[in-house]
Amino acid sequence: MAVKAKIILASLTLLLLGVIGPRVETWAGKPILVRVAIIQDASSCNMAIHGPFKIDTLKTDDFLSEGKNLLTSRVMPTAAGIKIRDLDLKVFGINIKPRTSGNIFIDGRRFRGEINIIRQQDMKLLVVNVLEVEDYIKGVLYHEISHRWPLEAIKAQAVAARTFGIYQAQISAAKDFDLTSNIYSQVYGGKTSETWRTSIAVNRTRGEVLTYKGKIFPVFYHATCGGYTEDASVLWNINLPPLKGVECKFCASSPHFKWHKELSIREAENKLVASSFAIGGLEDIIIVERDASGRISKLKLVAAGNALEVSGKDFRQIFDSKVIRSTNFTIQRTGDHFKIDGIGWGHGVGMCQWGAYFMSLKGKKYDEILKYYYPGAEIKK
Repeated sequence: MAVKAKIILASLTLLLLGVIGPRVETWAGKPILVRVAIIQDASSCNMAIHGPFKIDTLKTDDFLSEGKNLLTSRVMPTAAGIKIRDLDLKVFGINIKPRTSGNIFIDGRRFRGEINIIRQQDMKLLVVNVLEVEDYIKGVLYHEISHRWPLEAIKAQAVAARTFGIYQAQISAAKDFDLTSNIYSQVYGGKTSETWRTSIAVNRTRGEVLTYKGKIFPVFYHATCGGYTEDASVLWNINLPPLKGVECKFCASSPHFKWHKELSIREAENKLVASSFAIGGLEDIIIVERDASGRISKLKLVAAGNALEVSGKDFRQIFDSKVIRSTNFTIQRTGDHFKIDGIGWGHGVGMCQWGAYFMSLKGKKYDEILKYYYPGAEIKK
């Protein structure tokens, strides 16, 4: 078994935030909607609708068109607005409401809720799925955790993903979308990605979120911590007790606990130069500093007559987070290569997914898992 999406990175919005959301009572009894960007910067997309639907202007809800069905049609931006097959709409944003949720298909994938289509200034399309948060989580879990894992681990993931989604919706109200559908938010595949077991986990934790002092907070998670989760304040401007890091004795048997990578000096130099590090003639990469969790906080890039420092976080992003799987590694030059041996996969903040898996095998319930990885947090409806 393997976690489908092994890394969750914080969205760019969260990099600058050190705040927590309003109290959970704010949403009590109200349907919570999230807006997920499922297509960005596209020159076109395909759409089909099974059953009756209506098209309104975005934000003002002025009626534009309606139909009984829509065969697969190309959606394109135009100088005046948006074109759907033979329908020329002289507006830059539309909202499509099907009479029955789950009957809209975008590029072959089925989505619940409604669809917003926005023609952007650069003549590209932004396609946003608007739906209730519970339906959103059903389309997330398959991609973020194995549906074959113990149900308690999947339930823990459901609560974490729901909290993250609602938090993002709260801080993104002024934007055209709250979340993306890739690893920079949470991987989301719509109704097409729903499975029986992941839907059970969503239904059995319905409405449950993690809170700190009664308020939701950005609940991060990752694949494998490697023995100790990271303090969020090391990476971002977020300083909260539930995200300060804990020792994890559960993920040592994860298939991602240890990893190895070899990089040629030329490849490393090219990557660094492409990322605006003027380090021609790279000779060595030296670890300068580690933080309390053992992860690298600073490295030195050594070249002939030159030396530059780079943070561990930036170094990992330069070389791709699938290559440098974590910032907890050793690096040694051998001939014309660098040998890198590391532990863990992901940024390390919050819940260790493989730790949660092994905790569930030991009989731990989802609330115990969450309270372990987010100390001081509480689960509230």
